[in-house]
Amino acid sequence: MPLSPLMLGRLKQALNARRVAVVGASQEQLSVGIGPIHNLIGASFQGDVLPVNPKYSELLGLKCYPTLESIDPPPDLAILLLNQDMALEMAERAAKIGIPAVTIVAGGFREVGAGGQALDRRLLEVATRYEMVVIGPNTLGFSSFHHGLHAIFWHLDARPGLVAILSQSGGVGLTMGNALQSLHCGLSHFIGVGNRTVLDFEDYLEVLKDDPNAETFLLFIEGVEHPRSLYQALKKTALQKPIVVYKAGKNEGVSKATATHTGSLAGEYGLYRSMFKQAGAFEAQSAFDAAVAGKALSMLRAPRGPRMCALTFTAGPCIVAMDKLLGAGWELPDLSSEAKADVGSIIGEKTPVDLQNPVDLTGPGFQPHIYARVLERVLLEDFDAYLLVWSYNPLIRTPIIELESLAKKYADKTIVFVFMAHQLEAAPHMAALHSKGICTYLTPEDGATALNALLFRYHFLKREGAR
Repeated sequence: MPLSPLMLGRLKQALNARRVAVVGASQEQLSVGIGPIHNLIGASFQGDVLPVNPKYSELLGLKCYPTLESIDPPPDLAILLLNQDMALEMAERAAKIGIPAVTIVAGGFREVGAGGQALDRRLLEVATRYEMVVIGPNTLGFSSFHHGLHAIFWHLDARPGLVAILSQSGGVGLTMGNALQSLHCGLSHFIGVGNRTVLDFEDYLEVLKDDPNAETFLLFIEGVEHPRSLYQALKKTALQKPIVVYKAGKNEGVSKATATHTGSLAGEYGLYRSMFKQAGAFEAQSAFDAAVAGKALSMLRAPRGPRMCALTFTAGPCIVAMDKLLGAGWELPDLSSEAKADVGSIIGEKTPVDLQNPVDLTGPGFQPHIYARVLERVLLEDFDAYLLVWSYNPLIRTPIIELESLAKKYADKTIVFVFMAHQLEAAPHMAALHSKGICTYLTPEDGATALNALLFRYHFLKREGAR
């Protein structure tokens, strides 16, 4: 349903809540009731955490309240860790005492048949009557990482960053969040949209598109009932900020599973695919690819055009990447004759290599000072983007300092760095590269996915006259 201005304001307030009640809080390790408390404390939430459970007077060092009504003044948000019937009752009690927003974790609403659908209608009626925001039901909850509001009930180790995840599935959302963590990329928000009884994707996008902490959106979508509304929200947001979409339910046989998961209709995939493209949302083919694209779009501006140069000292990875890049519309013009001559003089005339694009430096290229000198020379050429491939060797210094300097000097060029190494060996280097603004991946396929997302963004903005 379209939200009133008051409800939009309340959603914004909820995502930035400073006083959070956790109803059904527990100190039992195997209970859902411990999750939000543990996460909020662990994330150093700067607001007030207010456990509610008549069994305790104190919980994990916090004062515990017997009822929601005993909290004065009322909190900004109440997280309801109760079964579906009790959650519905508690949501109405919360609304009556002026709590503007609740999160309902429980399932058992429209995804389970007639009885659940009746509960769903009652929940919508309560929310509409009191203009109360309801996140969920059937959700992990949500987190806003920049002020420690880590309020989901499950584990997610995430640093504050610029990517917001909006996911119909808690599990897939966590997968994308963990992938971003492995890529050393932080999150602004994690929102489990769940059954979307009251709030839908378009409502979260409307509130977050103007949030300076949320620069890129990753959406996992099973299905929606009002695709036109989703399209309009995607298009409106994409004109301001990049969006990556991962869609499930591509096959007709999956529709039943999505209906029993979040009560959604998967719909005809071809229509969704066309909608995403027209709206300017880059479609990923896996949760990890969504994270790869999201990192690139949060770190780099869209390129000025489709002209690319690749630089390597090991040809195979570039060939692998080219399969994906050329298929997406990238062009690989040759180097100028002057550039070929200059590169040849840098690597030495005795090096048996036919210089073209991709630029394969072979043996001399793994020397960091030579790699960096060649990179600076090709950065002078008329290319819009650069794919740089480096193969890690602990005996050879990775040219991180030079990369940082050149990336700053040529900030108008789009640069993606592929650092081929075992993930454990790569971790400190990846962290250093990310901290210096170098968009880095471990495989050529991921580098190509990142560049393809950036090229998609270029074409969309050019089409819309937004460049």
